[in-house]
Amino acid sequence: MLKRKKLLILAGIFILAAITIVSCTPSTKEPDAKIPPQKDDVSLYYPLKVGSEWEYEGEGNEYAAYTQKVIYSKDNKYQVMIDNGGTRAANIYEIKDDSIVNTYMEGEVYDEKNVLDNDANLDTVIIKLPIEVGNKWISEENSYEIIDINASVTVPAGTFEDCIIVKEIYKDKTAYRNYYYKKEVGLVKSEYKTNDGFTVSSLLKSYKLVSD
Repeated sequence: MLKRKKLLILAGIFILAAITIVSCTPSTKEPDAKIPPQKDDVSLYYPLKVGSEWEYEGEGNEYAAYTQKVIYSKDNKYQVMIDNGGTRAANIYEIKDDSIVNTYMEGEVYDEKNVLDNDANLDTVIIKLPIEVGNKWISEENSYEIIDINASVTVPAGTFEDCIIVKEIYKDKTAYRNYYYKKEVGLVKSEYKTNDGFTVSSLLKSYKLVSD
């Protein structure tokens, strides 16, 4: 009987030793690979799909109210017609990997002609990655900077949270313009301000977005 107890005790010691060895053995499992952060999709800040349109209410100037509508697309280029009641302009926007660029503008266009194959006459970068405060760039001699990425904006179309604000300072430094963009909506507000306090604003009144 005593011998049997000794055997049981020894067996218990061996089991405990085995558990300790297993628990202390370094794992050979490969560490989980770090998932790189996904690059932001710049096109979401200006969702340009044919048929999408936006209407803006103006303050401070009769031409601050306007409409814009996407009427043609080709590859990464989109033709947007902007009508402020005084003139109607055809614009081309190109969606690039890291930016949205206004590459063409023609005023006094009162028909539906397609200008997508026209040679570029502009190179205005309106939004540029990364979407983070402090991102700066120069375009057409004007300075741009993302100054906020969590702005709350209330306009006639509603209240929009988590908007980004792109500040454009004109090369003569006598005025600047703030653009408020909401991801998956587009431009919700723009405000032009001079150093002497004159302000003109365009506020989103309504919009219709076309999905894929």
